[in-house]
Amino acid sequence: MLGVQHSLKADAYRLKAARCDSYADCARSSGDRGQLLRMRDNWLALAATEDWLDGLPPPPPAQALAVPISA
Repeated sequence: MLGVQHSLKADAYRLKAARCDSYADCARSSGDRGQLLRMRDNWLALAATEDWLDGLPPPPPAQALAVPISA
């Protein structure tokens, strides 16, 4: 597309992934939930591809962002 920046496309893909995630929380059947979660994962993969095309580094894994809780 002319005039569309990759970062805007990646942000749009992440927004669609977030919507699929919230729809999956409300799904009535496990089949629907699974399909929505797969759609979410695919949107996130497209966002990562757009970031890669822009030369951005991949995001760290979710476990790396977690803060350990000391007992």
